[in-house]
Amino acid sequence: MSRARRARKAKAAPKVTLAPSPWDEGAMGPANRHRLRQEPATEIDPETGKETPNPNNVKRMRRQSWVAIYAQAGHLDKRQVAAAEKLRMAADGLRDRDPLAALNEVRVSGYSDPQAARIDARRFFHQLWADVPQASKPVLERVVIEDKAIWSGGGIAARDRHIKRLCEGLDAIA
Repeated sequence: MSRARRARKAKAAPKVTLAPSPWDEGAMGPANRHRLRQEPATEIDPETGKETPNPNNVKRMRRQSWVAIYAQAGHLDKRQVAAAEKLRMAADGLRDRDPLAALNEVRVSGYSDPQAARIDARRFFHQLWADVPQASKPVLERVVIEDKAIWSGGGIAARDRHIKRLCEGLDAIA
């Protein structure tokens, strides 16, 4: 092989750079941003209890539940939103999520049994669920417990009918 040919072969190939793919946006892609709400990351002063904004203008993302979306649209009032939260927490098996209440429980009884708390919460859920009208159970299960939107088929009349059933079910347990 000639010297010139060897020099051509040994020469490094030019680096090829490609533009990033338009779909390669990681966790900030449109499918992952569904129902996300951006809010400022604030700090709470333990002495005064006042909320102070972050000086670096840091934002955090929080996913909204469908109950919150329907409440913002004016379909649900505050009492119905509180009933929905109560039902969802009972369905999760964790009725008391307040950390201060959990500390009080440990102090009073000396120990805390999370499995017993879940069983009590499920019992509470079944008591609530028994008060829900039969026609409202499918929409409550879908929107409150599974955190899914009301069924999209059937048009505006069907959506209004489902929202009415959702309101009736939440009124029954409020």
